[in-house]
Amino acid sequence: MSTPPNGPQDPSGQQPEPPQPYAAPNPPSDPYGQPTPPPAAHPTEPPPPAYQQAPPPGQPPAPGYYGPPQPRPASERKGLAISALVLGIVALLGCWIPFLNIGSMLLGLVGLVLGIVAIVQAARGTAGGRVMAIVGAALSALAIILSIVVTVLAVTAIDEYGPSFEEQLQQELERELQDQGYTDDQLDELLGNG
Repeated sequence: MSTPPNGPQDPSGQQPEPPQPYAAPNPPSDPYGQPTPPPAAHPTEPPPPAYQQAPPPGQPPAPGYYGPPQPRPASERKGLAISALVLGIVALLGCWIPFLNIGSMLLGLVGLVLGIVAIVQAARGTAGGRVMAIVGAALSALAIILSIVVTVLAVTAIDEYGPSFEEQLQQELERELQDQGYTDDQLDELLGNG
């Protein structure tokens, strides 16, 4: 048996195309069924990227297409609740320092407002962190109350014991100056009693 005069033939009866010496090789097809980008115009140029487009409405998405990013679920939105909790803790820690606790009172007020807003949002289902919001609001309210109590106690103590402390200090100073040899007239001049 001999080879046909025009060369080897395809089983379908057609002759295969002869290879072209300077043509670019055919790109391999994508195993995922995605269209391959056209070959680059110049061999050193990178091929253009193949972008996937969103499927038309009513069509299932193409493999590998994830779509636009979805919004976070309400259970993950806890920013106000966390802020209320942190402010409540900081306010509670600072409410014990007399006169500086006024800043803690302000922090507690902000924490209380944020906690109430977070509780309302959690009840509506638009945010999470309901327990954190409740604890933050409670700690903030406690910090406000304790700041007021500590301030009242400090002012009362100063009013009650302040004058007697001044008198004790002046008597101690007079004794010290008398021990150093000052007379009563000199002491009155120095201390402004005369």
